[in-house]
Amino acid sequence: MKKSLVITLVFLFVVGLFTTALAAEKFEVKGQGSADKNYINYFAKQKPFNDGASTITQTVGADGVLTIKYLLQPKGWLGATCDQFQEDWSAFTGLQFKVAGGTKAKIRLELYDANGVSYEAIFIDDSTKGKLVAIPFSSFKTRTDYQPAGVDPDQPFSLVPVKTLNISPLEGKGTIIFSEMRLYK
Repeated sequence: MKKSLVITLVFLFVVGLFTTALAAEKFEVKGQGSADKNYINYFAKQKPFNDGASTITQTVGADGVLTIKYLLQPKGWLGATCDQFQEDWSAFTGLQFKVAGGTKAKIRLELYDANGVSYEAIFIDDSTKGKLVAIPFSSFKTRTDYQPAGVDPDQPFSLVPVKTLNISPLEGKGTIIFSEMRLYK
């Protein structure tokens, strides 16, 4: 009995060390952010994510325009993603883009920071003709409904580097078009 207890405790200790090491993983900066880049292009050749019941497609045209077509099921989730660009965005104030759709849906713009923590800013898709949306990084808040396993959401928001950018409609169905996604100072 004591031997199995000791073995179990040692096993749990080793698993705890391994889990802590993974959670503490820092992401390497692969480049500097730029106001000249159209970040829509990072969505090209990426696979959107969903819960299995909801549907979504993301396509980026040669003109640098992202089209998201989606149908979100009740209590479902989905999103368009551009993963693993890992740039330093600390010299910038925020992210701006043009959006058109007129779905009236809440849209989550989600960043994963250097610590792997998920932050969100939410806006309404309320223009069929298109409008410019500018979201300062100070408007991003820690997601309270989801965090990746092993991250500490109490760590300060770090833009060195930003790891991932996701766009997730939070209700309904429709088509939303994004263009000219750029950092601004």
